[in-house]
Amino acid sequence: MSRAAAPPTKITSHSSCMISQDTDIRGDIAFDEGTIVHPKSSILALGGAISFGKNCIIEEGVIIVNRGKDTMKIGDSNHFMVGCRIESPSIGEWNTFQPRSTCSSGVIISDNCTLSAGTTLLHSLSSSASTSESMETLPPCTVIYGSNSDRRVWDGTGQKAGRNLREKHLEYLREIIPKYNRIRPNT
Repeated sequence: MSRAAAPPTKITSHSSCMISQDTDIRGDIAFDEGTIVHPKSSILALGGAISFGKNCIIEEGVIIVNRGKDTMKIGDSNHFMVGCRIESPSIGEWNTFQPRSTCSSGVIISDNCTLSAGTTLLHSLSSSASTSESMETLPPCTVIYGSNSDRRVWDGTGQKAGRNLREKHLEYLREIIPKYNRIRPNT
């Protein structure tokens, strides 16, 4: 049985990106300025390309996969924490994917959403579309939480403080990661 050939790897990154040498990156991937990729993460463009916005943080053990033919677009300032698995074809800005959270390919993530630790986000069967082919769009400021992956909408309280904390986190990572990890040369 023959397997389809893997797409050639093409990494495009801004000069201010930090991509650890010990990452599994396959396919056509573009990183915008300030994005940080920790070691032991996997970014796999198995179908179409993956495009990251500015100042994203991708931590250890994260798996981001695009199996579709279209480009997976990931907006600015998203934080992918340890061990999460993401297959959403489109992700807005300022989202947080906490440790071991999972998002399927049937959901589009808008802005300021949070997937809490260990939650799983699947296409909701209660959405107005009845076919499994349609995509569900998660409204802005949605929080997925609890053992049943329940949903609620957040009122945005503390958003400015959260953004300031993430910016400080980026500054810290830019200082500490090169001290303990080999960094890929920018292309």
